[in-house]
Amino acid sequence: MLQTNFKHFFLEEMLDFLWRQWSALGVAGGARAEESWVIDPEALLIFSLQIARYEPRLFDEILDWLITNAKWIDNQRLRSILKKKNNETRRIISAVAILVSQEAKTYKRKWQSLGSLAKPHERMKPKSLFFTKEGQSYPEPGIGSEELRVRESTESEKRGAVVFQKYGFMRGSFIPRKSSKSTPINARSNIRFLLRSLFGIGSRSECILYLLTHDGGHPNEIAQAIGISVKAIQDTLIELSESRLILTVPKGKRKMEYRLSKDTKWWEFLTGMDYNITKKPIWLNWISLFSALESVWNVFKEVEKTTSQYMKSSKLREAMETISMEFAKSNIGLPVIPGRDTKPDVYEEEFNNFINGVLETKYGTGR
Repeated sequence: MLQTNFKHFFLEEMLDFLWRQWSALGVAGGARAEESWVIDPEALLIFSLQIARYEPRLFDEILDWLITNAKWIDNQRLRSILKKKNNETRRIISAVAILVSQEAKTYKRKWQSLGSLAKPHERMKPKSLFFTKEGQSYPEPGIGSEELRVRESTESEKRGAVVFQKYGFMRGSFIPRKSSKSTPINARSNIRFLLRSLFGIGSRSECILYLLTHDGGHPNEIAQAIGISVKAIQDTLIELSESRLILTVPKGKRKMEYRLSKDTKWWEFLTGMDYNITKKPIWLNWISLFSALESVWNVFKEVEKTTSQYMKSSKLREAMETISMEFAKSNIGLPVIPGRDTKPDVYEEEFNNFINGVLETKYGTGR
């Protein structure tokens, strides 16, 4: 398959996958099917708002979901994950946060603070928020090209275009449909939301979730997996262990591992079902997985502009070093990584085969 064709295939796979994930959270318009893994709303949101720029309907459905379900997002964790993202990604999140603060007034203070994550340079020329699937800017949306349409819109509808323009993006007016449902927190894949409703948003519910889906963990290991500072995790685990429902187990001379006592009782309490018939959701490190998938998409866009087969191979090899490491941390089964001795004229095909293998893994993005 030619690189351009595989790039389009990859994009369609990502969009289909994102529709499924958001539908499981309550977004309207997608096929509702419970996923087998634990959904990570913060990592999902950051990745989605990049890829959904190629499908405006999904982008706006996510905004609609946020207006209804804004209370469930862990803004501190969102900030932590965003530290490794570029300015453009932070500007999109900032624009979304301001829009949500205006539409979901109950959570105005919570979301307004995220508006300061990043702002465009004063001389920066606004660019299109959306793209066609071929990578072309969407027909000049927003204040400039659809000025008449925006002018005739209601004040509420204008806000979306105005807010995004302030952060360097042009788009048409946003009309909240408010068709998204409240997140079904008792669904297996949404256990993170159930824990947040019980223990609050923050490190406490994140630690319990990690221990529920693992045999145990060291504070540093847990912190890296869930995207919260080591100190915050350490302090939380110490507090939780005082309940004697979280056990401490020595590991080596200096390490201390934490684990749940009687995890079967935890699952029975949370699900209301006998442990033996409970299907535990699968933990994936979505922060690493989405980071890898984003890198794949970025390198596809980059090599598409390159005509030299040697240069394409070089860029793909360079990207593979980072991509393979992130995929490895995500807890999915990986296909064989192209070897260093793979010749330049076949490396592109081998790279595509590797990515296709990732998409088809049991716990990857494939069906």
